[in-house]
Amino acid sequence: MWALVKNNIIDTIYYNAKSVVIDNVRYPSNMFTLYTTAEKKRIGVYDIVRKSKPDPNFYNISTSTYTYDSGTDTVNEDFNITEKDLEDLQTSSISQAKRMAYALIQPLSWLTQRNVFDNTEEIPSDVITYTNNVRTFCRNIITAVEECNTLPEFKIIFEDISDPNGQYYTWPDNSAVIEYERH
Repeated sequence: MWALVKNNIIDTIYYNAKSVVIDNVRYPSNMFTLYTTAEKKRIGVYDIVRKSKPDPNFYNISTSTYTYDSGTDTVNEDFNITEKDLEDLQTSSISQAKRMAYALIQPLSWLTQRNVFDNTEEIPSDVITYTNNVRTFCRNIITAVEECNTLPEFKIIFEDISDPNGQYYTWPDNSAVIEYERH
């Protein structure tokens, strides 16, 4: 990202490289990446110093603002950060765990229906074991999440049981029951 600064005031923010006209001179889009920092500053274009953003799973982040600092001759990004509500995070995490447990068990539910309505075939023991393991894993997640009293505690739990996309991992392996799944 870049900013055009005129008279110590930010005139334009460029989110993407594009051909631009500055003081009646057209510059090619590759100017943003090929020109040196000094060359860009001579025409009033500054690389924006980006502020590090915290994990959006745990924090609300306001829209970015940009300021020109004449003392350091830089354009800096800023935004406000507030913690997300712990109860909302817990509720969302518990719902996510329940949805995942349902999604894992649901393709096997036809076996229960067959057993209830027909009662001619038992539910395979691998299926019973797997579904019990999924339910136990889900209960463990819910218990861990409910026991968190602070955001730092929640972050530790969340990071221990989630992949980088926020999806819970280490659910029980379904390889022994995949042959029974129907979608």
